[in-house]
Amino acid sequence: MARLVAEQRNEDAARTRARERALRAAATTDATLAGVIVDLAERAEPVAVRTTAGRSLTGRLLAVARDAVALEAADATTYIPLSAIVVLRARTRRADEPAGSRSMPAVSLAAVLAALAPERPTVGLMVAGDPTMWRGELRAVGADVLTLRLAADPPTTAHVALTQVSELTVFASG
Repeated sequence: MARLVAEQRNEDAARTRARERALRAAATTDATLAGVIVDLAERAEPVAVRTTAGRSLTGRLLAVARDAVALEAADATTYIPLSAIVVLRARTRRADEPAGSRSMPAVSLAAVLAALAPERPTVGLMVAGDPTMWRGELRAVGADVLTLRLAADPPTTAHVALTQVSELTVFASG
């Protein structure tokens, strides 16, 4: 009788392991970068992000929008469109990988930045095809355009297509 009970336990354990492997494989097959980011944001683990601007940023994923992430570092928060993320590395010690088969929040990067604009924060802006970080005051954000008052002499206003933004960093202090 003991032998039969032991055999049954072994068979149950083998079925459980096989089911777990199948579930992990299914989750991996359905994974998206956005879904992995949602998983990592919930874990509040440090990450490193390489952007299309060629920069590497490190910090914690603070928030996720349907088309962007907010990466929090000690002195700034950087908003990065998903389309500008080249590589995301999780600095995790956990054995389980993020599944990445999650749905995204409904809020967009444009909506998040539009909510920030009335505060007139000092920002650094990286755009596609330009290695220079533009620094200035975020003035307004519309459906597809961002308005930035550049810190130049004399000050000028730039209107930037949101589709060309690769990073927007809001500095902790002006």
